Amino acid sequence: MRRIGLGFAALFLFSAAIVHAQNPFDAFQQFSASASGGPLKWAKKKVYRSGNQWRADYASENEFRFSNRKERNGWVVRPLDPPGKPKECSRMTLMDATTYPFFTYSDSDYTVERVPATSSPAVEKETIDGHPTSVANYLVKQKEGVITIKVKLWEAEDLKGFPVQMEIEPSSRPKFTFNYSDVSLDRPDPKLFQLPAICHAGARAGKKPAAAAPKKPGAKSPAPPK
Repeated sequence: MRRIGLGFAALFLFSAAIVHAQNPFDAFQQFSASASGGPLKWAKKKVYRSGNQWRADYASENEFRFSNRKERNGWVVRPLDPPGKPKECSRMTLMDATTYPFFTYSDSDYTVERVPATSSPAVEKETIDGHPTSVANYLVKQKEGVITIKVKLWEAEDLKGFPVQMEIEPSSRPKFTFNYSDVSLDRPDPKLFQLPAICHAGARAGKKPAAAAPKKPGAKSPAPPK
């Protein structure tokens, strides 16, 4: 990994998640971006991360979704841009699909290893959306199971290595690509992750969960099935 990657790896040696010292997704605990592509063909869906918290704005559905990596669930809140307070709030039984792969491969069920480049250094340098990038290849393995996923990242040199493009290749499914634009490495406004009062009211009333994270295969494996 580049120098910044080594720096993050050194920090992770002092944490309980030592196995993830090479995990490139752990390096970016605070950011916002527009996510496009993936198996669901997103078109610039705004996402925000702050540690274990994640928010995704779904403009076409007029809603936003919270996810919590520690609790492995979340909330759906509607409408997205109300003139007053949010009017609807329901629980998700899983994390939202937009958290993939940042939350997924930080889970203790997986290991992430960088693999040597197979082409010349010149080929491993590209410009993506105006960002000079270095291409890095990783292999994701499930500790208990046979899932193996190839991950290719285009790490932006002017964004401290943030992966502005990802190519994900599951073991037995067609590969797909994510693109991240409008990236900011600043900490998102904490207010973006505040659960509206209507959500707390519903929880106190003992309402049953009314929603699940859309089209996500499993709580601990949001990647497409092998």
